[in-house]
Amino acid sequence: MNENSERPCLLWRHRVSLVSLFFFSGLLLQTSVLQARPYDEVIASGKLVVFVYEDYAPYSWYEGDELRGIDVEIGRAFGEKLGVDIEFLVRGADENIDDDLRVNIWKGDLIHRKAADVMLHVPVDKEVDIRNELAVITSPYFLEQMAVVVDSEELPELPTFARFVYNPIAVEVDTAGDFFLSNAFGGRLHSSIRRGRTFADAVEVFESGEASGLMGSRAQAEWVSDGSARETSIHQPPMPGIVRQSWPIGIAIKHDSRDLGYALGDVITELIVSGRLEKITESYGVSYVKPENL
Repeated sequence: MNENSERPCLLWRHRVSLVSLFFFSGLLLQTSVLQARPYDEVIASGKLVVFVYEDYAPYSWYEGDELRGIDVEIGRAFGEKLGVDIEFLVRGADENIDDDLRVNIWKGDLIHRKAADVMLHVPVDKEVDIRNELAVITSPYFLEQMAVVVDSEELPELPTFARFVYNPIAVEVDTAGDFFLSNAFGGRLHSSIRRGRTFADAVEVFESGEASGLMGSRAQAEWVSDGSARETSIHQPPMPGIVRQSWPIGIAIKHDSRDLGYALGDVITELIVSGRLEKITESYGVSYVKPENL
């Protein structure tokens, strides 16, 4: 797998590197109860630990002290259906999806060794699944797509990304969108790119009027459009050279917790079939896009 094929993982929020450490067996014993658990153990404990990314609107983010987002609503639905309390494990993204699965599902963090029982917003990808034998990726619940939200007064049409040769565009640094824009048209967009350290920073650049457009996932673009003070429109122009323009997202559980995965998969199926998941996404200004294999 070449370097470029890793780039979809960047949109999946992987940024902060960690340093590998070793721990004494006493610490491991002390914290082993925090590892992911099979279904019976979860039910007996009365609590399900759900991982969601931080600062990842419209999927999961803090608004003041309140944790909000589409993935947060799905996590709460897990608790309702299983009859258990939900504890959210909220962390930033690591360098890539493999690191995220290691830290949040099958191994735990470096200090406390704490892992979640289930991780949301995981790319349902065969190569990712093969590389991560200690995690099981299943139950796709949404189809991610790349898109652009623009100020429709400045850019009433967007037939191609060539419009951004002369119009600034905002994007979160080190994401698939950033990688695409940096390489599009032989690098001719370089001077137009306005990078934000986080997606929230990129939104601020767009809302300030410094950029005519903002690139991210379609869900992110729609969420920004829904709350924007500007006149906006959403576009998905041709993206030549992009590794992937769309991909399904699902959940991950530890390899020895497959029975828990089956139970949570049933909850997701019910959310989709009943139309509740569509209502959840719409409440955040996001159109529900069902994964292609459902």
